[in-house]
Amino acid sequence: MKEDFEINEEEDPQKFDKYITAGKTAAEALNKACSMVKIGKNAFQLVEEVESWILKQGCGLSFPINISINNQAAHYSPHKDDELIFGEKDVVKVDVGTHFEGFIGDTARTVDLSNENGKLIEASEKALENALSVIKAGIGSHEISKEIEDTIKKFGFKPVENLGGHLLNQYELHAGYTIPNVQGSESWELEEGFAIAIEPFASTGKGYVREGHQTEIFSYEGHALTRNQIARKLMDYAEENYTSLPFAERWLSKEFTNNFQLKLALRELIKIGSFKAYPVLKDDTGSLISQAEKTIIVEKDSCKIIT
Repeated sequence: MKEDFEINEEEDPQKFDKYITAGKTAAEALNKACSMVKIGKNAFQLVEEVESWILKQGCGLSFPINISINNQAAHYSPHKDDELIFGEKDVVKVDVGTHFEGFIGDTARTVDLSNENGKLIEASEKALENALSVIKAGIGSHEISKEIEDTIKKFGFKPVENLGGHLLNQYELHAGYTIPNVQGSESWELEEGFAIAIEPFASTGKGYVREGHQTEIFSYEGHALTRNQIARKLMDYAEENYTSLPFAERWLSKEFTNNFQLKLALRELIKIGSFKAYPVLKDDTGSLISQAEKTIIVEKDSCKIIT
């Protein structure tokens, strides 16, 4: 596993610099996006503007910008006809992913438009801070999970138990190993050079997310047989443009303008296993969720934050 994930300067002397480039762009994009989360702002306009800015910086998008509101935890990205307007009570998670030649920066923050949920926001942010403070080469992942779980519970909230941080690799957003928000029986050892996204989620609800009915994000899994001509073209397009990284339906709609045909093709490709769907993830109705996230590189005695 080490050869797959460590930063090996002999193998690729520029690998570390590429992570730094992606991380810097992601951090700047997150600041830009969060500054635009204002009452009355259209979410679709926000993601289109910030994603366009990222591309102009010379980076790619490692996933569509997620704008998850209130009890949504992840995987909501506005569609082209979205009329979602930020409301005065909304708790908005902004999750941004960039890449430079496949090396990924992944970062997130929560904006509380009511200014009434400061403790919830602080719970995830403090959990992230505490988790980062213990990271170093040789530490077990369960120790990081424990910091996250203990911190969030001290604030009186529940960590979202079926979400967590994840190992990154070139063109791999989730590269096998995870760091759950709660301590479990399984653990793995962090090694110097690993790139990892640490992302605590704190919830006022059950602390467990389920898939909703809406899906706006997909990934390409490989070619499969189909008689649908649009589906075949869509497979070719996804393979050429996105490799293994997630993409949004609204991105596809710029190339495949017949919305009815596009949706039929997407349904077919999911059915035959060529595309993977990422439904919106939610906690129970009425709950609120906060998220904080940074991408780090594991060092001998600490970690380097790159976003």
